[in-house]
Amino acid sequence: MLESSSVYIGLKCSWNGISKQDTNKINCDQSKLEEESILLSGPYGDDVAFVKQSDDHILIGLADGVSGNRHHGLDPYKFAHTLISSCADETERIIGSSSMRGLVHRAIRCVEKRSIFGSATLCLLSIDKRCSYLRSLNIGDSGFMLIRQNKLIIRSNPQYHRGSSPFQLSSFPTTQIFSSNTTRLYHDKPSDGEYIEHNLEIGDLLLIASDGLFDNLYEDFIVQIINNHLDDQISVESLQNICQILVQSACHARIKRDDILVLLFCVVPCTPKSINDINGKTSKSASCSSSDSSLSCILVDQDEEESLDLFIFEDSN
Repeated sequence: MLESSSVYIGLKCSWNGISKQDTNKINCDQSKLEEESILLSGPYGDDVAFVKQSDDHILIGLADGVSGNRHHGLDPYKFAHTLISSCADETERIIGSSSMRGLVHRAIRCVEKRSIFGSATLCLLSIDKRCSYLRSLNIGDSGFMLIRQNKLIIRSNPQYHRGSSPFQLSSFPTTQIFSSNTTRLYHDKPSDGEYIEHNLEIGDLLLIASDGLFDNLYEDFIVQIINNHLDDQISVESLQNICQILVQSACHARIKRDDILVLLFCVVPCTPKSINDINGKTSKSASCSSSDSSLSCILVDQDEEESLDLFIFEDSN
């Protein structure tokens, strides 16, 4: 069992992305980052993500809907969105491989119960703020990188079937066409994903992204961009700038036209602090000792057909 770390950690965060259908516009609500931690879905094509924080854990997830399912009349974005929303609704604490795989299994069951069909890759990170510990589960070719002192420490391994079809979580109708082997549909399980555990240190950088980034940029080039544009204070502004440069560089590479969603986090020391959210309910968050804004939760969904869930927490300043 992990012992509590002497340093309670939190995250600074930034993100950027683009839809392959809108290659002339980079989507990033940087102006909101200083006031609240929000994550967008919709402007990034079939890529959807969430960030959620509890008293002592942070959960981050990114799903990339498999676009080939459109040939079968299915909506990749809707499937990825529902999968991510189901993961975000989970409240069970992640304490190891079994609990993380169980969370994903329950999320898939929720998607199936809603009769939403399709498939998606998934990268899920759980961060224990008290123990400074990272747990991850990656299924498919989205993934994450852990960078420490300018060096790549961990890179999740992309998983593929024959050819270029990534491992993917799926739910399909029980009709003849979807039961046929000619459709080349895959039904991978949470147990097929790669599980990784690793300690975290103050100053570590965590990058999580869809395959639209990794298919267009080599790992060493990604690390080089981060190192070249990160300021000494690791400010939110520099994280924003790096995310934008990464997305633009991937677009300009033109190796594979795809949706791109990039999230970049920096591990910072924090102190537990009790605050009230905008609904007047008492909650716990982490107050960052840095002068920059830090992650204090949560998911904002910009799908016009869904309700908007926004939690704003007070800044430490």
